Amino acid sequence: MFSWFRSQAKAHGLLKATRLLARVVRYRLPVVISNDLLPATLECPCCGWQGRRFLDYIEVGYHIPNAACPECDSHSRHRAFFIWLKNEFRIADKSGRALIFAPERALLPIWNGAPHLEIIKTDLHAERDVDMLSDIARLPIADRSVSLIWCHHVLEQVPDDKAAMRELLRVLQPDGELIISAGSTGRLKTEEFGTANQMFSGNRRVYGADFGERLQAAGFNVLPQTYNLTDTELKRYGIYPETFYRCTKGA
Repeated sequence: MFSWFRSQAKAHGLLKATRLLARVVRYRLPVVISNDLLPATLECPCCGWQGRRFLDYIEVGYHIPNAACPECDSHSRHRAFFIWLKNEFRIADKSGRALIFAPERALLPIWNGAPHLEIIKTDLHAERDVDMLSDIARLPIADRSVSLIWCHHVLEQVPDDKAAMRELLRVLQPDGELIISAGSTGRLKTEEFGTANQMFSGNRRVYGADFGERLQAAGFNVLPQTYNLTDTELKRYGIYPETFYRCTKGA
């Protein structure tokens, strides 16, 4: 908690960080008590945790209730992708080289359970226990050398997302696949901030419904997807439907 508070103070200043800490305590305490006292109604498919409520996800600029698994910190999209990768995409049967951007702890079991894939985890920083440090806009990877690219909620923070998309296209094999998503607030058009906006988790932009068009303009064939989960599954795993995209190289 101390390291988290210190990072928040560095990003937002001591006063805002202190207010944020107070909000976290205020919203987390009732969740912890309910998980201790009430019957479980939720389950995390990533780690097997069961309880009454997920923790709220709280940032300076926004608040998402019932979001984060207390055990593995999975969020809605992680839990949904865990199920989708296992049951629909059948990741355990895939082979080749997979490039995983900003790998999250909640999905590590699914990558570790793909014995035929050569997994390369990459990020700008070493905190995520990655295999390779890299800038997504200047990848140290040969042309057409990756069969699967996994890139979620990354491009929002990239200074030049068009350059990043070109790099993703360059390293993808002709028969490979990019699976990608980006955070959205329901806008029709992407909004550029021009700099890292600390009220939006340091993002440089918020994508709109035109995200797929931007991928197409970069040279991808784009197929919008959903998780294909039942209402019962969505409720049980605390998942909020979100569009993601399966992309291949254009002709």
